[in-house]
Amino acid sequence: MHRIVVGLITCLCCLTLNASESPDTSALTITASERSYLATFDNLRLCTSPDAMPLDDIVNGKHIGIGAEYINLFARELAIDISLVETESWEESLASIQQNNCDIIGLIAFTPQRSTYLNFTDTYVEIPFVLVTTQEKFFVSRLSQLVSEKLGVLKGYAYVDLLKNRYPNIELVEVDSRMKGLQMVSSGELFGYFSGLNLAGFAIQEGQFTNLKINGQFDELSIIKLGLGVRKDLNPLIPILNKTIAAIPKETKQRIDNSWLTVRYEITEDYQRIIQFFIVTATILIFVFYRQYHLRKLNKQLADREQQIWKQANYDFLTELPNRRLFNDRLEQEINRAKRTNEKFALLLIDLDEFKDINDTQGHEQGDNLLVEAAKRVSSCLRKTDTIARLGGDEFVVILKSINDLSNVEKVANKILDKLQRPFELKEESFISASIGITICPDDSNDIGGLLRNADQAMYAAKADGRNKFHYFTSSMQHNAQERANLIRDLRIALQDEQFEIYYQPIEDLRTGEVYKAEALIRWNHPENGLVSPISFIPLLEETRMIIDLGDWIFTQAAKQAQIWRDKFHDDFQVNVNTSPLQFQSKKTKYWYQRLQDLNISPGAIGIEITESMLMEGQENISEHLIELRDQGFQVALDDFGTGYSSLAYLKKFDIDYLKIDKSFVNQIAEDSDDKVLCEAIIIMAHRLGLDVVAEGIETEQQKSLLKSIECDYGQGYHLSKPLPKAAFDKYLEERYKVTV
Repeated sequence: MHRIVVGLITCLCCLTLNASESPDTSALTITASERSYLATFDNLRLCTSPDAMPLDDIVNGKHIGIGAEYINLFARELAIDISLVETESWEESLASIQQNNCDIIGLIAFTPQRSTYLNFTDTYVEIPFVLVTTQEKFFVSRLSQLVSEKLGVLKGYAYVDLLKNRYPNIELVEVDSRMKGLQMVSSGELFGYFSGLNLAGFAIQEGQFTNLKINGQFDELSIIKLGLGVRKDLNPLIPILNKTIAAIPKETKQRIDNSWLTVRYEITEDYQRIIQFFIVTATILIFVFYRQYHLRKLNKQLADREQQIWKQANYDFLTELPNRRLFNDRLEQEINRAKRTNEKFALLLIDLDEFKDINDTQGHEQGDNLLVEAAKRVSSCLRKTDTIARLGGDEFVVILKSINDLSNVEKVANKILDKLQRPFELKEESFISASIGITICPDDSNDIGGLLRNADQAMYAAKADGRNKFHYFTSSMQHNAQERANLIRDLRIALQDEQFEIYYQPIEDLRTGEVYKAEALIRWNHPENGLVSPISFIPLLEETRMIIDLGDWIFTQAAKQAQIWRDKFHDDFQVNVNTSPLQFQSKKTKYWYQRLQDLNISPGAIGIEITESMLMEGQENISEHLIELRDQGFQVALDDFGTGYSSLAYLKKFDIDYLKIDKSFVNQIAEDSDDKVLCEAIIIMAHRLGLDVVAEGIETEQQKSLLKSIECDYGQGYHLSKPLPKAAFDKYLEERYKVTV
């Protein structure tokens, strides 16, 4: 009787032959000291992940898969033995290296927890992060859309902690094996299963799950980057291994990856049992033909599935345009072609203006519809030889090949701008525009990273210039971008090294001449550049969200100092702190009241300054929390009043304590001026509403006198005192209060 055995066989390439044709590394240089260090090892002990094909597996004590190919390459190039420590699971491998039973661990992703006992090499394998479901017509590009679903993850993998930390509301079910997770999805116990694309594709084929589909790849977690993990005490291995990784030619990487990603079916016949009766021969032949027919059919299905997996790895799910991965490959090809032919090409980075507003007001589904239509409109402006891709979010990128005249580039850019500003038929007629950054290869750069950075800088210049236009990259943009990057780096160091200092500017009671209020103003003492203007670094603190931690620090320091001056000078001394919407969104301000309770400080010691735009444009949770702080005893001042909306409804709703008249009104105040009339009207209105008024920017005695004459309550400005460091402000108060120290 014939026995047809059907199995998935991985197609191993002729590695020895390929190695003889070309070296596996190029220009690898190991120093004498590094050689000496390697010589201290009899062998390196390796832990890896069993049952993770095509990346890694241990079969009959032998390490196979993509990871094994790279480990063999490292061992060969570094002339060192690498021995396998067999484990039963990935969790056991992690435990083994923590117990010093292994020296290195293969194909591991970085996590903060793992970094406590491991150092990590550069990445040498990348796999797309996907979601496997049974859904036929289903698309999801944001993890936040999966909050209500039950989703499987493999126990011990890096992305498990990442998902738990970023998306605590997603219900994750940890399983012991990939096959178990896919079975639970296939049977309906789970909505989906998170996995690397190659791992999922291999397991789907191996388990013959015909109802499973790879349906999701996510903008915020699109790629899993894998390298080697090395025990902390073996840190000198890191630069040696990184050199080896950097020296691996692209062709070698492609050979290794491709050799483990092709799948086929093999049919083997077991002739140990010979048919005893010739009378059943016809029956058996029919059976064989029937099975072969189904094998061919299944083989075609798997080939189609392999093609589908490749497409999902290289194309955007939503717009069906090439994604970042495929675009980078095409951009590299175009750079190489330009070098050979001396032809130029243009790279256009397109960012949709006002897209976030449509997403927020009409919902993500309408936002997705807009992106699909925008992709079609941009595509219609291009030649067949040009390339368009979606990089993610609302960003598209275009390669215009073989440009001889910049006017042709500008015609295309203007055409794109025109088509994108036409109405979109969504739930309601909607309008957007676009900002386009243009860079030319090889004039501006001839590498992928440089071209994308240039186009990004040019695009932001277009946004800053009013949007709905294009900008070419210039060298000054690169200079400004580098200065900005340096400033952001220095700001991070400044936060760590406590280079910031709080200055205090007095707020005088114009009715009595007393000073029992001050505004806290941040200053940066740069170790090389001295005192840096807040105008240059406050916007960057906002943009990088560093303002959240710095604002929290300012609040605590200001509260402590206010209490000191309450004890020393005035029972009701109050320090005002400026706030950012980001501080409220982060919800750190929710802990301010309790912090003051712990420090035994009254909330009245702190005034919270907000802007009109925070009230008008702020999210509902900001508004609710502001009212909560007011109810807890904090006083609230509305800063720069008169420069924005100046809405009386908001003054009533939020029960504001103070209005601060913007200095632009105070600067020009004179006896018969319109500014005096405006200031007086603001003061009368505020007093009728039960609010006190602070005038900012008092520069002269005449301004102070006029403000007193129209019954302004408080004044602030350089005529009274410039902002002072803590010690100098303390002396200022001693003079005012005639305190003897």
